[in-house]
Amino acid sequence: MAAPRLGTWAGPVPVPDRDSAFYWTGLQERRMLVLGCNRCSYLIYPPVAGCPRCSATELGQRELAGTGTVYSYTVVNREFAPGIKPPFVVAIVQMDEQADLRMMSNLVDVKIGDVHIGQRVRVVFQQITSDVTLAFFTPEES
Repeated sequence: MAAPRLGTWAGPVPVPDRDSAFYWTGLQERRMLVLGCNRCSYLIYPPVAGCPRCSATELGQRELAGTGTVYSYTVVNREFAPGIKPPFVVAIVQMDEQADLRMMSNLVDVKIGDVHIGQRVRVVFQQITSDVTLAFFTPEES
């Protein structure tokens, strides 16, 4: 069974706020941005006001390569929101830049039976409205 293909998003549309606006702007530009501590270089996602490692408040934007490994995943077999048809895979992806930097998103363009922990994935972007682009993950070999 295949997970949804890129280009079929019909789910809810995120509403960027002041703290996450840079992230959503980055996705519009096909860039995956997170916060990084200017003091200790720790990468931070989701955005928070201070560094969880050293408590510094001097944070800046850092661009990720957009690659990582599947840390955990689940197959959703029921419709949890209008427009998102099951089955689909939700994964936590451990990003290559830092062992504890993890992002959650759907896996697309993959056979559900082929998904496994440790699988290499890369980001793919889909513009869903004129103002919002989403980040999904797909196997690196796709």
